[in-house]
Amino acid sequence: MALVTRFHYNVLVEKKHALEACNMKTTKSRSHSIAATFASILLAVVLVAPGCALPRVTWSVDVRQGDTMDVQVQSGATGYEGLVPAFVLDGTSPYTKDLSATFKVTDVIDTRTVWADTTAMVSLAGQSSQEHMSAILYLCQPLSDKADKSSDGTITYGGTGYPKIIKGQTYAITGILQPGWQSIPLIYVPTAYDFKETTEDESFFYAPSDQFGQEPSSVAAKQVVEEYFTYWNGKNAAELEKRMTANKKGMTWNFDNLEYMKLISINERQPREAGTKAYEVTFDVKFKSGTGEGDMKDGKTTWDYLLKQETPSSPWLIYDWGLPLI
Repeated sequence: MALVTRFHYNVLVEKKHALEACNMKTTKSRSHSIAATFASILLAVVLVAPGCALPRVTWSVDVRQGDTMDVQVQSGATGYEGLVPAFVLDGTSPYTKDLSATFKVTDVIDTRTVWADTTAMVSLAGQSSQEHMSAILYLCQPLSDKADKSSDGTITYGGTGYPKIIKGQTYAITGILQPGWQSIPLIYVPTAYDFKETTEDESFFYAPSDQFGQEPSSVAAKQVVEEYFTYWNGKNAAELEKRMTANKKGMTWNFDNLEYMKLISINERQPREAGTKAYEVTFDVKFKSGTGEGDMKDGKTTWDYLLKQETPSSPWLIYDWGLPLI
């Protein structure tokens, strides 16, 4: 019996040692698991901590397919017939680039058309001051019909050879200035490699000086807008109406409530239709009562103003205005 008891005792001791070893492994395993879980939580906290940006989510959006210039000319969608360099239409004729400038992209209309403003100040004939000039960039090599949209709303356009194109960013453009342009120049960009990313502090504008010698239509139309605001501030309804089409006359101006009307800036934009002018106008207005009427309130305001001529020799007249119309 003693031998049996000793045997059983030894077996129990061995089982105990084995069980203790197993418990130690289990404890270590649990410790490792807890440590790994804690590390994962800590990493998640670090990623969402202030100053640590999570990767932006992006998805693909469609870009409207732009017509080639020959299609635009044939359909009458553009008034550039006779002003288009041959290579733009046939893709083979020789050409000479005559414009190089830095532009800030203001809008991407379609795969062929980009709106931009010069970053350098441009002096135009008939004006005593310099200003940023708007231009339309026609891309002979189109952008991709897909763009990337991030979770913050930023849309990034591109295509083979193009940099990432984003509204508000600055690029160096080389191309051909539309001959005999009026109002807003169109710039033909031959290849994607003529559209380059640049730095914000880089600013230049090189173009044929004779192409900026005459812009009589734009100078005259802009002057009408300037005079309009001068007479508005002067509370002169008779002179105001001389600069408006007949359907806009007879308005109630409420000059008694107007303290002042100050013009800040006028920027020409693409018109709705041929034979018209469109301007984005920013002004500062103050009313004695502290409130205005309709969409016009105290402070800095931006409205669009549209002008037209009855005949080519008639004066430019304002035919519509208000919150963004263009």
